[in-house]
Amino acid sequence: MASSTSGLRETALLLGRRLNLDAAALMEGRVQAVREVSPPRYKHTVRVTAEQLVPATLIASSLAKAILGATPERGFLPSQRAADVRADLLAPPEARIDFESLLGYCWQHGIPIIPLPNLPKGVRKMDAAAIRVGQRSAIVIALRNNSKAWLSFLLAHELGHLCLNHVSSDTAIVEGSLSDSTEFDAQSQHDTQELEANAFAHTLLAGPQADAIVRGWSSNLTPIAMANRAIDEAVALRTAPGHLILRYAFLTHRWPDARSALNFLAEDLDAQSGLVERLREEIDTASLGNDLQEYVEQITGIGPKS
Repeated sequence: MASSTSGLRETALLLGRRLNLDAAALMEGRVQAVREVSPPRYKHTVRVTAEQLVPATLIASSLAKAILGATPERGFLPSQRAADVRADLLAPPEARIDFESLLGYCWQHGIPIIPLPNLPKGVRKMDAAAIRVGQRSAIVIALRNNSKAWLSFLLAHELGHLCLNHVSSDTAIVEGSLSDSTEFDAQSQHDTQELEANAFAHTLLAGPQADAIVRGWSSNLTPIAMANRAIDEAVALRTAPGHLILRYAFLTHRWPDARSALNFLAEDLDAQSGLVERLREEIDTASLGNDLQEYVEQITGIGPKS
């Protein structure tokens, strides 16, 4: 394609759309983000540097643009309190806060949740990102973790950044290693926005009573005892047991035991397929155009609809 002027132009346009790059700059041999996009802010980058995350960020931004263009705008209000979101989710008498309800809430309010299971080989991925395209928002969940509790926390944390207006128009917050508990704890203590997003997530997922409840748990609970205690306590709080296990880990720093406890919760498994299936249900990739349809289907793992 690059052997002719028209082919070179088409190649530049194709790469520009897929990687959120300025096609005119590519024609001149320069790599430059599109002008309307402000530089993203990178957080939690001890294990992976901001420079290493740039390719994944460009791909995530281009996917967010494409997928937002293929989904209806549904009036997301970006300045809600965690307690308000929790109240909305728990309005139905039998409702509880869990992975499925949180995923549904975001999609119902026009916030696509975009998985990135199939980035090109060698591209270092972030754990998650909150992206604003104009006045619309999207959340990227790239962490390959099958725990619904873990992905619910990532989802609630990124939703917190959006609701608390931490992400300005046409930029992003990119989280390098939210799943690295030691580094996460250390950086969050010195970053006001991270503290606010954490508090938002904890309030949304388990409610204001959760801290008092898990502080009453023994400091030497075995993982299976931790799981059983979480199952018992979660019913009254109308939340998923996994949220309480992670809250206990945040307070006690018993992360290895908490991860083991999550393995005893059958309902906590298979989060990745839930992300992919919901995206497949929500968008019609045929509306993306030939140059982006296959790209979106491949990177997100949704494949073509049958």
